[in-house]
Amino acid sequence: MKRTILSAMLLLVTFATAMAQDLDSKYATNLLKPGTVAPDFTLRTADEKDIKLRAFRGNYVVLDFWASWCSDCRKDIPAMKQLWSDFMDYNVRIIGISFDTSKEAWVNTYWDKYQMNWTQVSELRKWKKETKIDRLYHVDWIPTMYLIDPNGKIVLGTVEIEKLRATLEELKPQLKMSSADVMPAYVGGNEAMEQYLKEYQLYTLQTRKMRIGAKVEVSFSIEMDGTVTGARVLNVADLKAGSPKYDKLTDEKKAEVMAAATEHFRKEAVRLVEHMPKWTPALKNERPVKEKMTITVEFDPYYKGPKK
Repeated sequence: MKRTILSAMLLLVTFATAMAQDLDSKYATNLLKPGTVAPDFTLRTADEKDIKLRAFRGNYVVLDFWASWCSDCRKDIPAMKQLWSDFMDYNVRIIGISFDTSKEAWVNTYWDKYQMNWTQVSELRKWKKETKIDRLYHVDWIPTMYLIDPNGKIVLGTVEIEKLRATLEELKPQLKMSSADVMPAYVGGNEAMEQYLKEYQLYTLQTRKMRIGAKVEVSFSIEMDGTVTGARVLNVADLKAGSPKYDKLTDEKKAEVMAAATEHFRKEAVRLVEHMPKWTPALKNERPVKEKMTITVEFDPYYKGPKK
């Protein structure tokens, strides 16, 4: 009896292994072959920034085709997050390419729910019917992943994230550490950036009337062409009201006013950062690289403009 159970278990393991090994032969036969030049493309982020594949030349690039409605894609997200974490200090960049049609569902999934911190783009069109990127890369199944070398040629096309990781692990001795030699710089320096943030910040009638100020910490990325992408609020601090009118409010009304102010400042900080002029990008070995930044946007209700 024990021998029969053991034999059955071994058979199941063998069958499961065979199925896993067979995924590429079943779903990846039409993918671009290794050595093929990866087709260039321009796709947009959720905050309307154009991302060009050619801007990533000099790095290994992972293209991760997925969608929020795809259960197999969602299962792979923890493994992709771990891969991003393990290779973020090397010259490996990940571009998530979503086949979502709903911007809200897309952003809620990649940021709010899973915090997928790598570059995310989408055509926001129906897969196979209206999208173009799937035709360029012969994507018949998702998740699908490509690995592209620094010269822009396909290294691997697969539907199995384990194969992607194994290939990157094999390449690890050839990978370069990617921490920037020169950090990004706002054109004109920090003083010019602070001036921009102060001059262009907007207040609601209530936040201005109640003299409410705050400090909002925002993270974002400087792309290789100097554009700002992926602005997200990390923290809102020092939320204070300076008007005597505020002190006369009930506790319930104060809480309501501060909640509205917090929401406004969060949105306004993101807007300010997303609309920044281009930066001078970070450099590694004298070549532009993407770099993450964090700044604090200070809202001062008493600011009256630059001194003349």
